[in-house]
Amino acid sequence: MKQEPDDDAAASSQEEGEEKEEEEVSESEEESSKEDAKPGSSSPAAAEMTREERRAAAKAKKQAAIAKRNQVQPGDLPPSDSESEVSGVSEGDEELPSNPNHTAKSRSQLKDSNPDKDMSQLSRREREAIEAQQERERYLKLHAEGKTEEARADLARLAIIRERREAERLRKEAEKEEKAELAKQRAAEIEAKLNAKKKGGSKKK
Repeated sequence: MKQEPDDDAAASSQEEGEEKEEEEVSESEEESSKEDAKPGSSSPAAAEMTREERRAAAKAKKQAAIAKRNQVQPGDLPPSDSESEVSGVSEGDEELPSNPNHTAKSRSQLKDSNPDKDMSQLSRREREAIEAQQERERYLKLHAEGKTEEARADLARLAIIRERREAERLRKEAEKEEKAELAKQRAAEIEAKLNAKKKGGSKKK
């Protein structure tokens, strides 16, 4: 029974601690409400304006992110029907999908590749391949101009073929004329025979 004052003291100290916590919570709530009411005036309209401004800023940020995501990069496939309905973009049927091999990386590699790079920096195989390609291009150019042996042989062969075709055409024309002449002679002979028969028949009468 002598320990009762100690129990009362502990209970009172516990109650004091709870009251202090409640005061701290109320003070922090008041500070937060003051901070919310700081911009502009202490009226609730100012707080509403800041909230609307925050919403507008968040909306603009979201739209910018959507626009950036919707930008077509080289090699991207066209969006499906469901994606186009969501984004609200109506694409024409005539638009074809871009080649997935034509990416930004491949284009940058094409730009970086220097055709006039120093030959000493290339490997032996690369040098041989480039030299063979250049030799092939030179040969094709000379061949087109008719300066190679192969081109000369081709031209001579073509000349012979043209001569043969021309001789064949002349021979066919001569045969045609000869046939026409023979047909005329036969027609004349038949006509002469018919006339002779008519004359003989009229004499008998």
